[in-house]
Amino acid sequence: MSISWSSVSEAPLYDEHLLLGATFGADDALLAAPIHYGHPESEATAFSEGCALCDLSGMTCILVSGSGAASFVAASCARDELAVGECGFSAVVSGDGSTTSVPLVARTGDSEYLICDVTERGLMLQPWLSFLADIEQDGFRPFAGASIRDEGDSLIPLLLWGPQATAVLGDYVDTANELPQPGRVANVRLDKIECLAINLEQAERPCYLVLTPPRMARVLWRSFLSFAAVEPVGTNCLLVQAALDLPWLASVMMPERLELPLEQLQTWNLARSNGGFVGARALGA
Repeated sequence: MSISWSSVSEAPLYDEHLLLGATFGADDALLAAPIHYGHPESEATAFSEGCALCDLSGMTCILVSGSGAASFVAASCARDELAVGECGFSAVVSGDGSTTSVPLVARTGDSEYLICDVTERGLMLQPWLSFLADIEQDGFRPFAGASIRDEGDSLIPLLLWGPQATAVLGDYVDTANELPQPGRVANVRLDKIECLAINLEQAERPCYLVLTPPRMARVLWRSFLSFAAVEPVGTNCLLVQAALDLPWLASVMMPERLELPLEQLQTWNLARSNGGFVGARALGA
């Protein structure tokens, strides 16, 4: 990570959270976002009845681009290959078969992917991917055409999750068809702000990750909060909710070495069955 702010108080939306009565965790936490706003019942209800709004500033965001991007992602990410405009979670496995991380992978172009991780394991993700990209044997670099770049400074991720999320975002576009369908990613304009929107629908409840330029994050944050259905939600409540719908999240949140069998990764649709990814042999694929 190379986030430009050195403390939570320097994050773009810090003052906005203070106005809402937010409580923050450790200053050195990965996410520069509140852990709660002091309203546990309404924060929890937002996921089932309204629209939870979560600031995920500090989340690991890595851009993989270049002529070798597709082959690099196929080798480093265990899930099935994505078509342009598709997204999904994928296991990233080390050579010894241990699971390094389970990031969200979005294919944003023919030769461009965005890889995001909201957990502390994201801190290990970029060093591991950079190591793989630079692998050389007998003067040959199989992924020489792949460029790895930290985008943590360039994008502020805002999550909108709940039955009213589509209606909220739909108010900014001419037709709801402009919003990405589940499992898809698209460029959208929200109040003339160019954003990248990823539809992560979980348990048949709309869930959108909206990535916006830092200079426009405050405008968009306030705009979202103008909707009666929108409730600001801290990371504590978010992670509890996410763990209910993402069965692998509880394991990923643990700090120790993580060893998940191939069969389990396949059950969770985090790894493909035909191997061909780093760590597949160690998993028995």
